[in-house]
Amino acid sequence: MPCSRTYIGDAYTCTYTDQLAHHRGLADMTDSGELCNGLTDDVELPTLSELHRQLVGEGSHRRLVYSMKFGACQDAMVNFLDGYDAHLVIIEKLPNGVFADPFELQHFVERKVFLDVAVFGDTNLELPSALSNQSAVEIHFDLRPSTLTNCNLVVDLPLHARYPPLDVSGYATFEFGSPDLFLRYRKKETHSDSCLWVLKNLEAAPAEKAAWRIPCGDEAHIGFVSSITFLSALVCSMSIVLATLIF
Repeated sequence: MPCSRTYIGDAYTCTYTDQLAHHRGLADMTDSGELCNGLTDDVELPTLSELHRQLVGEGSHRRLVYSMKFGACQDAMVNFLDGYDAHLVIIEKLPNGVFADPFELQHFVERKVFLDVAVFGDTNLELPSALSNQSAVEIHFDLRPSTLTNCNLVVDLPLHARYPPLDVSGYATFEFGSPDLFLRYRKKETHSDSCLWVLKNLEAAPAEKAAWRIPCGDEAHIGFVSSITFLSALVCSMSIVLATLIF
């Protein structure tokens, strides 16, 4: 990790734009000379053997659920966590039509669900997808024996849909690429202010593509909907004026 940085996402870009997909992947940045090399002892590190991801829920508010399995962990994982502070870092690049609410995620941090979290890029929650840029979420999850169940780990990321552009099909589809996963660790006796963290790319196999079909308006209905909306607003306004004059 860069000594002056808290988040891995800051290591290769300060802001996320609609060109995010063209930046180098985080895995390409881990060998950069800008990174702070930690203590590299001969230690048996946990390896990620399986990664599954799916969207859960209905409507415009859903959860992206990560199911991970660490290979050959058992005693090796316990021994590793006894001597090291370890964090699982997940970085999910979100498509234009989807956003993560940073205020909601901070509540997860306060409830100790996540160790830390950051949202990079477009955090304007009011913008429709046509006017928004891409964003990314970085989650730091504290790895402890109590958080693992038979070498399995499940992490939920709450997400929300933006208003999509009009489409004759009545739906807009947004696809998620594969996330970046890292193991960040250091010896327990290391001073808390030290930057001596070791960063290891977990090199997870590409996760199944997750696609979110979001209902959208049909351009052919613009005239009808606009007329009804205008008439409804006019009737309501006249009713208010009339009520004010009478009473």
